[in-house]
Amino acid sequence: MKFESKTTIEIDGERFEMTANESGANQSAMADHIHMMSQAEGMYKFQEGNKLHQIKIMGYDADSHTYSIELDGQLKHVRIYRELDLMIEKMGLNTIHSKKLSLMEAPMPGLVTSIKVTAGDHVIKGTPLLILEAMKMENVIAAPHDAIIKEIKVNIGQAVDRGFPLVEFE
Repeated sequence: MKFESKTTIEIDGERFEMTANESGANQSAMADHIHMMSQAEGMYKFQEGNKLHQIKIMGYDADSHTYSIELDGQLKHVRIYRELDLMIEKMGLNTIHSKKLSLMEAPMPGLVTSIKVTAGDHVIKGTPLLILEAMKMENVIAAPHDAIIKEIKVNIGQAVDRGFPLVEFE
């Protein structure tokens, strides 16, 4: 990951501002001190206080400046906001002209076996929302676009029919 002198990163909907200090190490304005060290191609370590974390870059989408990473063994989606991205967002010019869903409905009848998000979460396109078991197969129901979760309309163990409301977006 390459950071500009001032970069905002978003991890699971929470934003952090990263700035380069005089030694070139990145620090977060949200935490006491974070020191990031490159370990190998696509592998990083960073120290937050006394805790050492490991990051492995799994994938990158250049269009959305979004990384899929493994952070201490957990899959996370990280979005990089450059100063230009933040300016465009502040001006309201980043709205996509395509239709966005306000309600995700079940594409098939099935049983909700897992819910991966909670109300208030910011998700990016492709983020798993829940698992719907149908015909003994687990189907990942993913976010169709970037959104904020307004309400989860189902519970784990609930059987749903095709078209049943699953998740409402803001």
